[in-house]
Parts: sequence; C-alpha cells; structure tokens
Amino acid sequence: MKKIALLLLVTLLLTLQTSVLAARRQVEEVPENPMDWSISTSPELSESEKEAARWSLILENDLGIYAYDMSTLGYVADKNGTVDTNLVGATVKTLFTEKKMLKNLQAKYADKLKGKEKVQYCLLDMQYNMPEKTYTVKEMRVFTNKNRIIETKKNKTGFVPVPEKTFAEAMYDICQQFVTEMNAPAEDGQKPSLLSK
Repeated sequence: MKKIALLLLVTLLLTLQTSVLAARRQVEEVPENPMDWSISTSPELSESEKEAARWSLILENDLGIYAYDMSTLGYVADKNGTVDTNLVGATVKTLFTEKKMLKNLQAKYADKLKGKEKVQYCLLDMQYNMPEKTYTVKEMRVFTNKNRIIETKKNKTGFVPVPEKTFAEAMYDICQQFVTEMNAPAEDGQKPSLLSK
C-alpha cells in the first residue's frame, strides 16, 4: 500500500512539474524568426541611453557643455565622393547651461517656441582644414528641450583661424588625433578604414 501511495505522489509531482513548465513556455516570447536571437549579459539600452552614448565630451565651460558625435568624425568628402584628407569634419553639440545666455536665447526665439518649450542646445556641422589650422561651421541648428528645430543657419563666410583656449581648439586637437591614427600603420599592415561625411 505504501508503494502505491508513493507511486501516486511521484506521478502527481511529475504531472505538476510538467504543467508548470508548459505554462512557462506559453508565457515566454518566441521570436517570429527562430534565427533572430542574441545573447547578452547587459540589458538593452533605452533610446535616451543610446543617444547619450553617441556623444563624447570635448569640454565644459561657463557657457555650456560641448560634445561631438563620434560617428560623424571623419575626412570630408565632396559631392562626387572624393575624400579630402586635409579636411576633417564632425557634428558638435552645445548644451547651453549659462543662465544669462539661456535667458537671452529664450527672448530671441520667443516667437518660435510653443507652450513651455525652452531653447536647450544647438548642433554645429564643423569642418577643419588641418594643415592651415582653420575651421568653419557649415551649418548650425538650434533645438528646444523637446528636440524641435527652431532655427537653421548655413555659414557662407568660409574658414577662419582656430582661436586659442576655446572649444574649437579642443575639437581641432581631437581632429588632429584622428588624422594621426589614420596615418599610423596598422598592426596587421593595413590602413584603418576611412570615415567620410
């Protein structure tokens, strides 16, 4: 009798365990394509975390925080795709922090702001002529705290000397480091791939 009771108990436990496993499988999300899977020890980044990871700090001063988009740093190519290794370009983000400047910008763009929007940052498409140590801002876009563009300006003045002790000089140094790395022989004897913009 004890053997029968023990056999029934084991059967009941196995049935219960099988039911739990079956229920768990139904809850798990199954990808449409069985080949669409990945293994990772770190959690997936949110959109804001991905956006923050794009930017590398140049410097911070009284006016704001300056960073460049690492994916845009590279030699500049013309409309035909010809790369000019004298010109290095990158997109720079200026996040305004100085209160007086923010107040002035708020007043300047008041007619373009909606509701409680505030002027927050601008993006500068910069190019550096490395041998001449000059630079230009090809285009500037001003954004609100809602990531809405409220002004776009194209520069028509051309290249000017890089001023000392400014974010423009700090960015020039980053571009110089890029050129040095591009001209260094790779360990495997091959040149690194060129970035173009």
